[in-house]
Amino acid sequence: MPKSASSAAGPDSGSARYPIASVANAARIIYLLSDDHRLKVSDVSTRLGVSLSAAHRLLTTLEDEQLLAQDTTTRCYGPGPKLVAVADSVSSGRSRWDFARPYLAELSSRVGGTVNIMVLHGTEVAFVESVEAPTAVRVGSRLGAIMPAHCTSGGKVLLARLADDELAGRYGDAPLRRMTGKSIQTLDQLRTELKRTTKHGYATNFGESEPDVSGVAVAVDGVEPYAVAVSAPSPRLAPARVKELVKEICKTVRLLTDTSSVESFTTPAEANPA
Repeated sequence: MPKSASSAAGPDSGSARYPIASVANAARIIYLLSDDHRLKVSDVSTRLGVSLSAAHRLLTTLEDEQLLAQDTTTRCYGPGPKLVAVADSVSSGRSRWDFARPYLAELSSRVGGTVNIMVLHGTEVAFVESVEAPTAVRVGSRLGAIMPAHCTSGGKVLLARLADDELAGRYGDAPLRRMTGKSIQTLDQLRTELKRTTKHGYATNFGESEPDVSGVAVAVDGVEPYAVAVSAPSPRLAPARVKELVKEICKTVRLLTDTSSVESFTTPAEANPA
């Protein structure tokens, strides 16, 4: 027999009569982002009526969950990669990157690889759009995934745009996370890789994020910089294909920037597989 509304309610039912203050405050912080995309600890303390230490704990907890990200220069908190990925995927059932899908699909068809758009948040990248390759053996969609930036081609090409002091501020002294045995292990190694990326105008990933998966990416400058990357099983994306793929990605980027009114895109220098 179905329970009545009165009998079903209880401490464990999720009823609003039993609110958990910390959860409610965390939700309010997310709401505050709709008014101000950059929040200071003092702002949160004032708006929520909590102490500075309580506001700091709430913000750092949300940062640990990747719902918020702290700017290393201003020390303000803004949307984190997981919050951005969720917002993109559920807002009105559409993504702000929907305009790109036909162009990504056409690129995927030309090169036989999965094509992703990636954005940088802190030291990680969020996959905000993905079109799978039209082949039986392929890399699956990574839409919504979050990965260490230094392990991916898209992440590297976006990190290469940062000044060295900002790069150091984002990574600090913490060891770099390794996803495979081929992942970059130290900040010095990453700096060397980013210098190579800047010189060539593109970045590569040969088994650094996932075993037997390779990728190549180009960065797109604009109000919100992003990367367009092609990934494929490593046998299908050998270093010898990099030059060809960079040229094909650049063709698509020109169409994307015309469509989205992004003002600046620089064609990479003549590609030389690194």
